[in-house]
Amino acid sequence: MIEPASCPKFTLSLLGRFVLTGPNGVVSLPNKKLSGLLAYLACTAPEPQPREKLSTLLWGSHFDAQAKQNLRQALFKLRQILGHEALEGHGELVSLNATVILCDVGRFEALVRDGGREALSAAADLYRGRLIDDVNVGEEGWSDWLAVERERFQELALSAMAGLGERELAAGRADQALKAGQRANALNNMREDAHRLIMQALSATGRKAEALKYYQDVVALLKRELNTEPDAATKALVAELRRAQTLIESAAVSEIEISFPPAPAPMMAVDQPSIVVLPFRNMSDDPEQDYFADGVTEDIITALSRFRGFVVIARGSSFAFKDKGLTSRQIARQLGVQYVLSGNIRKAGNRIRVSAELTHAYDEVQVWSERYDRSIVDVFDLQDDISASVAAVVDPAVRDAEIKHARRKPPANLSAYDIYLRALPHLWGGTRDDIMMAIALLRQSLTLDQMRTTTLAALAWGLVMASPLGATALPETLVEALSLARRAVEQDGTDAFAHAVYGFTLFGPVGDNEQGRIHCLEAVRLNPSSAFAWGILGMIDSMGGDYQNAVACLQRSIVLSPYDNMLHFWMTGLAASCFALGRHEEGISWARNSVQQNPSNGTGHRMLAANLAAVGRLQEACDVTRERDAVQKTTIGELRAVRFFKQDEALERYLTVQRMVGVAD
Repeated sequence: MIEPASCPKFTLSLLGRFVLTGPNGVVSLPNKKLSGLLAYLACTAPEPQPREKLSTLLWGSHFDAQAKQNLRQALFKLRQILGHEALEGHGELVSLNATVILCDVGRFEALVRDGGREALSAAADLYRGRLIDDVNVGEEGWSDWLAVERERFQELALSAMAGLGERELAAGRADQALKAGQRANALNNMREDAHRLIMQALSATGRKAEALKYYQDVVALLKRELNTEPDAATKALVAELRRAQTLIESAAVSEIEISFPPAPAPMMAVDQPSIVVLPFRNMSDDPEQDYFADGVTEDIITALSRFRGFVVIARGSSFAFKDKGLTSRQIARQLGVQYVLSGNIRKAGNRIRVSAELTHAYDEVQVWSERYDRSIVDVFDLQDDISASVAAVVDPAVRDAEIKHARRKPPANLSAYDIYLRALPHLWGGTRDDIMMAIALLRQSLTLDQMRTTTLAALAWGLVMASPLGATALPETLVEALSLARRAVEQDGTDAFAHAVYGFTLFGPVGDNEQGRIHCLEAVRLNPSSAFAWGILGMIDSMGGDYQNAVACLQRSIVLSPYDNMLHFWMTGLAASCFALGRHEEGISWARNSVQQNPSNGTGHRMLAANLAAVGRLQEACDVTRERDAVQKTTIGELRAVRFFKQDEALERYLTVQRMVGVAD
């Protein structure tokens, strides 16, 4: 049966990477200029384009006769691949036949013009990245046109996402509005309408304190990047939020004072653990330190609320118990939480000592405790430093405690969350057997609960890590990883872990460096206390060539979580960055630490050998290679395919020293 002329034979995706798909799958064009020519005709369709304009656009640096000949050959080649009816010629004019090739840019613009909620949602989904992000023609005319069009389409996407968010907010779907605002912000974090949308959505979901904290971040961003202040609309919104927050906290205090103390309540019957941060006690003689203690407590609550592994009781409720003379266990039962974080602050001269303790309220077992000694230089910086440090360590402490509880449960009573917890130690184990076990458990967890964001992201991470560990190398595995990571971000655009995993998946297996880094930057913005987010951003920069920033990010991750299961991974990134920067002695130190943390870390061994060889310690480097090859042999071809260094110069230097130390081609 002959296909009707109205049914397109090909689809062309330009929003993001260039992908041409035909009846038999993806169609690869022989060179970038053919891709550029087809993309330009698709973007300008249905308007016919002069041949002279096309030849100048794509071959402007050639002589006029040669440029025209190149255009004729290119059009001939496209007709060979797509069929003669795909391109229509009218003398000196050429146009794309939309009945043969359906392009996403036309549909995208039509959806934005429609302006309805469904249309804007579809438009936002259709915008997968910068226009033809992977086509580089190298002609001035092309570059000028592409820069203008990329900006135009990005503005259309931003308007679609902001408009969608406003409609979702008006319909009472604050969670969906928040996702739309965060997607817009990930594209351009200088748009105040997106920032306002995020604050309004946070407020509508009952997270007014987080909305106000977010505003402070926006103030700092605008000052740093543009040396300006938020506009009048943003300031008016924040003034309204502050008034509402004051009323809520006053009501919370009054309610507890009137009804207190009620009968003991049962532990909170939710799958996730919950935690209350009690106001830190001022142990100094100076009553003014009360303000500092309260400020640290508030910042810890805000920092912990950015983690999605547990529920954090809001400031109004925790501060309502201040000076009530109750024990931690009584307060925990009153609020129905499993964990209590408490602490005290003591000032002596120009130093501050902060002690913190995390307790499991049900059995009164101490889960974690730490002491922080700091010099007083800038009070606000000190407050931020302490709150970030405490929050970063409390997250894995709660997780480890929950894992222990899950292990004690009978197999028949395991929930999706329990199975997820049992998978985590294997996920970070760093061996082939561990990662296979983690993948199996996470798949089992998802069969019970397909909507858990952290499980989706964790499984995506496991599948990405499976390939370098030799557990799997199938392309379908990486496609599944990308799909899972994208689902996690779409499901909860505020989850820093999900953004970091999605960013690394886009950067590594997919090769979309810019979009990958955007998501990792969003992860750090969403949760500045997340050692994982900082670590993944550092690994992307280490592999991508921004070695100085990689060192800063990876060191930040280690400072935030000095006993983390991922230390070997971050240390490998530091060893690689130091190799690329020529700081080989530092690279040796980091690589040795990496191998010590995880003796199964093959890349750590390779980085150790590379840095040793670079300083002339060839025999030691050869010994490291032989020891590693005895466990898992690697070839130059495999190292080139993994492409730890995306920059050719660093990669070739790395492969050269690997040959020197005995790695076979």
